[in-house]
Amino acid sequence: MMNQRQYKDTFVIGFAIFAMFFGAGNLIFPPYLGLITGQKWFLSFLCFMFMDMGLSILTLLVVAKLGKGASGITERLGRIPSYLILTLNALCLGPLIAIPRTAATAYEFSIAPFFPSFDGKYFSILFFAIVVLFCLKQSKVIDIIGTVFAPLILLALLILIVKGILSPLGSIDASASMQSAVAVGVNAGYQTMDVMAAMIFSASILLTLQQKHYTDTKQQFDMIARSGVIAAVILFVVYGGLAYLGATVSSIYPSDTDRVVLLIAITKSLLGKKGMILLGILVCIACMTPAIGLLSSAASFFEKQTKGHVSYRTFVFLFAGISCIISNFGISRILELASPILSILYPVLILLVFLGLFQKRIPKDMFYRFTVFGVFCISLLSLRIL
Repeated sequence: MMNQRQYKDTFVIGFAIFAMFFGAGNLIFPPYLGLITGQKWFLSFLCFMFMDMGLSILTLLVVAKLGKGASGITERLGRIPSYLILTLNALCLGPLIAIPRTAATAYEFSIAPFFPSFDGKYFSILFFAIVVLFCLKQSKVIDIIGTVFAPLILLALLILIVKGILSPLGSIDASASMQSAVAVGVNAGYQTMDVMAAMIFSASILLTLQQKHYTDTKQQFDMIARSGVIAAVILFVVYGGLAYLGATVSSIYPSDTDRVVLLIAITKSLLGKKGMILLGILVCIACMTPAIGLLSSAASFFEKQTKGHVSYRTFVFLFAGISCIISNFGISRILELASPILSILYPVLILLVFLGLFQKRIPKDMFYRFTVFGVFCISLLSLRIL
């Protein structure tokens, strides 16, 4: 039986997991699913949840089960391949791609529509100054996200979703096939690439658990399992609600409607101009939350790699500065640069997660190496063909 402290910790960490995975990028996927699948929106949404949150929670659980951090998943590849994969993942989800994208997204959603003359460079500096401020106390990052940011995000989303349920914007189109609904949901869940985020978030989550005196591997696994259920339930409600909102306009907007334009149109139709302000605030917070989690986790990872010779705070300031510069390239340019790396790395990480599930039943390290090398080659060839 859990005591009162364990209940509190479970909910705080569960809310934090929800907020860290619910970035602004994920905000635009569910409404689009609803739009293009119509009456099959729920089937498509379930496929999306499996490929996104299902695999992400599975990754956290496998990391906790192995008890060695993210390196437990990769170590059987050998020291150098393991180091390269984890470092590349931390850089991609850190200062090179994901963190800069949060600031670029926040600016294009929250600032540019209302204050087009406001220079994005100044916004980036302000954005990362706030992010750094929250990251400086390493031990408090998860608590801050779980108790401050997550409730604000959830409240804003529920206002939008409840309004859309009570006052549907239109009728739901029935033209989508079951096969296309499944394909769309699986593809959208894959595109979030949240398994990569789970790999790096695991460092902050495990550190928080250790500082809350959950030092045993089994205790950590149980806490992540319970917290993961809470996060999954919240995301099920939120993503499901947003997908339904998209379905209600499936007979109004064409299937090639831009995802960002669709979300803005739904919000404006349901909540008016005040809703646009709410959306701007929501996106800004939804971008800042994963930025805090990613920056803290990346700094923790590299502090560990240097065996403490370079401090956590040094990496926080360094990565925030790099991210601030790259964020001014804009979302499209960042994604263009990131796509080849992510397309190769992501299938490898998914494979390693599933191999980690059966690690004790795989006696030979060579099986790991040949399997991962095969997936790497296929990903590389697919990229060249595309």
